[in-house]
Order: sequence, then C-alpha cells, then structure tokens
Amino acid sequence: MKMNPWTLSVLLLLAGPLGADPDWHVEHPDSFCVVEGSTATIPCSFTLPAVLRVERVVWCPDHPTCHLTTPNVYDSSNLRADSRFLYLGDRVGNCTLKIIKTVKQDAATYHFRFETNGRGWTGTKGVIVTVTDGEVVKVRSSVTDNVVKEGGQVTLTCTSACSFHQLDVHWYRNGHALSETGPSLHLSCLTNDDAGNYTCSLDSSGQKTSAPWSLLVLEDEGKPESGRGWLLTVTVVSVLLAVFLLLLAGVVFAKRSTCTKEGIRGDSKTGSGGSFRGSQLFNNPLQTKLLKVSPWTGT
Repeated sequence: MKMNPWTLSVLLLLAGPLGADPDWHVEHPDSFCVVEGSTATIPCSFTLPAVLRVERVVWCPDHPTCHLTTPNVYDSSNLRADSRFLYLGDRVGNCTLKIIKTVKQDAATYHFRFETNGRGWTGTKGVIVTVTDGEVVKVRSSVTDNVVKEGGQVTLTCTSACSFHQLDVHWYRNGHALSETGPSLHLSCLTNDDAGNYTCSLDSSGQKTSAPWSLLVLEDEGKPESGRGWLLTVTVVSVLLAVFLLLLAGVVFAKRSTCTKEGIRGDSKTGSGGSFRGSQLFNNPLQTKLLKVSPWTGT
C-alpha cells in the first residue's frame, strides 16, 4: 500500500518528533496480562521538554496515534470516559492506568498520548493487554508440607497464567478477608491463631477464589506454653510457702511446749516447797512413833 507524502507527514507529526529524542518519551510494559474480573494497574511514565505544559492526556485502544476523535478509554478533556478505566497519573510525568473488573473485551493494544500547547506525542509501541480466564488461580507455599512449627514462618504466593505484577490480589483465611494484599502473603512468628484455610482472589468480591491451602501450626514441645509456665510457677511457689509455714508453726509450737514445762518445774521448787518438807517430816515412821509415845509435858 502506497502512501502519499502529505499523509505520511501528517502521521509523523501526530506521532511526535522524529528520532529517539529523550525529551519526548513514553515508557510502559510492552505487554500486560490481566485475569478476567480482576483489577490491574499498568505502570506508565512520560517525559517532555521542561518549557512545555501538558494540556491533555489520552489513553486509547487499537490506534497508533490516539488523536482527536479516536475512540478512547480515558480523555482528560472528556468527563464521560469509561469509569472502569481510572487514570492514576498526572500531567507532569505519570501516566499510570488502572483497569477495574476487567472483561474479555478489554483485550487490546493501548497507546498513551499527551498534548501540550504546541505539540503532542503518542507512545510508539503501545502496551498489549491480554485478558485470561481467572479459574487457574492457585496458592503455592514456601514450605514442602502444610505443617509449620510454632514461631516459624511461611510465604504464600498467588499464581495463575498471568504475571501478578501490579495486580490487586486479595487474601482470605477461613473465608474472612485479610488486610494484606499483593501477590505474596508472608506469615511470621506463627501461632495457633494463624492456622486455617488460605485462599487468594483477583476479585475483591471474593467470588472467584483459588482452592484452599490449609496451614497447621504445630506446638513447639521444647517451649512450654505461657499459660502452663505461669501455672507451674504459681504451683511451685504455693508449695514452698506452705512448707515454710508448716515449719514455722512447728518451731513455734515446740518453743511454747518447752516454756510450759519449765514453768511447772519452777512452781514445784518455790510455792509448794514448805508443805513438801512438812509432809516428809510426818511421813517418817520413827518420828511419828516418838510423837505418839512421848506426849508433851510442861513444867
């Protein structure tokens, strides 16, 4: 197909300056894989001469120049753009595009274009977006089996036919959403609370999730549980205290018994001493006989 010089000149003007001018540049991945129903973010950046100011930015599918009335998914001058395509960039150097809840029809080659008050530039290659089925999502782990000792760690990775770069991955434990997001989930200092069935999804609704991966946390036998350790300590202290009290009570009782016996002996030597001697006197048989035989006679 032949093209007249005028048409070729117009196309080159729309595409941007000739040559690899570092002052005019658009950078993004050559291709991007998206799982149907997921949300994906296409990283993008651009440069232009510092003296110029960007007035309009556009993303359009399957068009090499993305100019004027070309169908687009985002146009900064058109507020009625497709709401599933969210522009996360600015007019300074960031042209990142986010695709929400992708569908099969989103598969296309997307080009980014920025326009200044005097010129415009469109990325030459574009980014090829492929939309695949989301049924192949799986959870893989960094351990060979599903059993991890208490205090250990494990990393779970959500995989599919697509690379998960810049994809929004959601994680669930026993069906409940976790705060962590991203292709990998790192679990460290494991306890029994971390045990359960883990799933990942590329859909925030959680309807399209992977098959569950079960985690079992095994108690460390060499390390007593905090509750048992505390109970053991209390028991030992209680026993030692009871033994001490028993010994103390025995010592006090023995001391009191000794004092009582000494008091009884003291009374025998003092208070009843005279009557004891008198009794000895009258209990002497010879003295008693003499008293009876020799009555008292006075003179």
